[in-house]
Amino acid sequence: MYKVIMVPTDGTGFDREAIRVALRIAERSDAKVRLVRVLATASFFGMAATAEGTAIAAEVVHSERDRALSELYALAAECRATSQADITVDLHAGPVGDVLQGYARRNDVDLIVISTHGRSGISRLSLGSVTDSLIRHTTIPVLVVKPPTSYLNPQVIEAFKRIVVPLDGSMLAEQILPRVLALAKLEEAEITLLNVLMPQSYAQREIVDPNLPWWDKDIAHAQTYLFRVAGRLRRNGVAVTTDIVIGENVASAIGDFAGRERADLIAIATHGRGGLARMLRGSVADAVMHSSRLSMLVFKPDNVVEKEASPSANQVRADLIPA
Repeated sequence: MYKVIMVPTDGTGFDREAIRVALRIAERSDAKVRLVRVLATASFFGMAATAEGTAIAAEVVHSERDRALSELYALAAECRATSQADITVDLHAGPVGDVLQGYARRNDVDLIVISTHGRSGISRLSLGSVTDSLIRHTTIPVLVVKPPTSYLNPQVIEAFKRIVVPLDGSMLAEQILPRVLALAKLEEAEITLLNVLMPQSYAQREIVDPNLPWWDKDIAHAQTYLFRVAGRLRRNGVAVTTDIVIGENVASAIGDFAGRERADLIAIATHGRGGLARMLRGSVADAVMHSSRLSMLVFKPDNVVEKEASPSANQVRADLIPA
């Protein structure tokens, strides 16, 4: 279970949904919640070309720090009024991504919860660049919370009851399983293991129909693989289903499936780097992240040696899932 949960906050209000989720998980796991804000002070020091400019910059920084501290204390008080979780606040200055990564390492954070409203073109703390930095440069699971309604009409996510986990038979993909298992137990969620089959031959690309005979072998291998993974998860007391879809775009297939099944969360492992076209590497995780309206649990394993192969019955990493 979780012990320390970090929630980056920027004072804009878009972090409220992530805070609500973090507090709920913290109460259920008896974890501590760390609300962390980082002041990116570099812009202030552009004024420091003269002695007078240096004094003005220092005054601005001091004023900004006082204001941010007041907002953090007020936010913590608001949280304590509705939650029994252990809540503390921290304020730092510097490059936002680097500071958050260092803070998470020093404080043994085992879950990062951060909000995004899914829009592009706005350089808020809770959006793309900082979230991507945390995913790419830490080996701590990052729970990216996307509110189910508009910010003007927020709706609290009571729990992640349906979690979709894409698997492709690789060691990388299976690294997400222990993290999903822990969260599913806390949330009393049902896990759906999903395998996306991509057309390989000309015939498969021309007619994407799982009822045609040339898909039989691929589907049988995928079913055997998913059933074995599901069996080990079920022995840990969680409800698990499996499904297989066929599509030429893996990220779209994952997002479309999760939407049809009314899932609450997609959980995926990533290499944490882009430019790769294989399933469950950085590009697919990024594509799902930016296109799906669902919240995501993203995990970049440390020193993963990936096995390049199609799903088969012999590729279940039993050591990853408690027996």
